[in-house]
Formats: sequence, C-alpha cells, structure tokens
Amino acid sequence: MKTIELHYEGKVAVVTGAASGMGLLASKELAAAGAKVVMCDVNAEALEREAAAIAGDSAVAREGGVAAPCPCDVRDWADAQKAAALALDRFGRIDLLFNFAGGNEARVCNSHVPFHEQPREVIDWGLDVNLRGPIYMARACLQAMVAQKGGVICLLGSVTGFEGDGNGAMYGTAKSGLFNFVKSLAKDGAPHGVRAFCVSPGPVLTRPGMAGMKTLLGRAAEPSEVVDFILYLASEKGAFVTGSNHVVDGGRLCISR
Repeated sequence: MKTIELHYEGKVAVVTGAASGMGLLASKELAAAGAKVVMCDVNAEALEREAAAIAGDSAVAREGGVAAPCPCDVRDWADAQKAAALALDRFGRIDLLFNFAGGNEARVCNSHVPFHEQPREVIDWGLDVNLRGPIYMARACLQAMVAQKGGVICLLGSVTGFEGDGNGAMYGTAKSGLFNFVKSLAKDGAPHGVRAFCVSPGPVLTRPGMAGMKTLLGRAAEPSEVVDFILYLASEKGAFVTGSNHVVDGGRLCISR
C-alpha cells in the first residue's frame, strides 16, 4: 500500500490553540515534517513546555523542524499581530495558519444554563474566541501571504454550526459564521495564490465527554483522523481546494433526530 507523504520543509506555520488537543498534535506533525511552527495559546505555561518538548525532539531536529512559543489570546488584536510579527521576524514568512483555538462557552465557562439565562460575559467569550479570534488571526497573517504570493488558511468549524446548541449558542453561531468567512477569505486570497478552507469535525476524542456523542460509525474520531485530513488539504496534494467547508463527523449529521 502506497503511503501519501506530505512535505512541509521550509514552510512557516502559525497554529492557535497549540498547547493541547488538535492544535498541539498539528504542531508536532508539522515540525516533524520539517516546518517552523509558531505555537500560540493563552496557556503560557503549557505552551512553553510543549514547544520545548517539540524543539528537543531529535527526530524533529533532523527534519529541520522548529517550534517557537508565542503566548497570546486570539481575542486580542494586538496579540494576533504579535503572533504574525514573531513569525515574520524570526522566520521571514507565513505559509500556513491553522486556527484551532476555540470551545463551547457553556462548557469552558462552566455556565450550563439555557441561552436566555447566559451571562453576557459568557456570550462574549463564545463569540470572541470562536469567531473574532479566527478573523483577527487571518487578518494579521493574510497580508504577509498576499505579499509573498502564497499561503493557506485553515478554519476549524464544527457540526454544531449546523446543529445549534441551546446552552452554548454562540459556539454554533460562531462556527456557522466561519462557513461563510472561509468563502470571503478564498475570494480575497485567490488572486494572490492564497487558499482557505474550513474543516468541521463531529466528536473528537480530545476529551472524554466526546465519546458519548452519536455518529453513524458508532464512535468519535481520533484527533489524528482530523489533523491528518487538515494537513493533507493544506499541502500541495490539496492545491485545488479553497473556499469550502469539509465535514468530518463520522456521519453524525446523517442521523435522523
């Protein structure tokens, strides 16, 4: 069986949500494939630890991979600019932007009440992290991609963008917004060789609670099943993909409710 080899030597990637979950896995795989990765996360302590572990991996070093931590909050425009500036100052370019930072506000803020009872700060957090953050990061990184005549932006959607959520209403609302935003990015970037796509997972085993969500396949996805698909689309193998949303949900949206 022939293996698809993906090469990222000489590429510079900015990854948000990089201290854990799929953002961390993507950072590891990119560095192992020879990319220089600017790892962004609000959790500075975990970020520094994980970036140091990647940088100290002998296999990564042999491939020429590099991991540089950039503690930042994607909700903050100054922090988004800081991440882009770090990539440009240290590595001279930005080839890839992977937006993994996000989360359901009801769960993350521990506010499990119906939307009509949600505090405004919880609503704001859901919108800011899941919609404003990817928009800020794209704006901060896209200018460099346009100038160098090439780049790829990945937005992370969710099946909740189709389903909605009565408690974490902003999570689904923001994710559905990304379905449209990716089209705008694709239209803006195409004349300059910049592609954009959105990947919308169903349940992924980044935390135990995901295992209970129903899919046609009877299980949640392994993180690698989503990350590997993203890396394929972002590589030269996916060079004809732009402006589209790709559902990776094990058939969850096909289930009759």
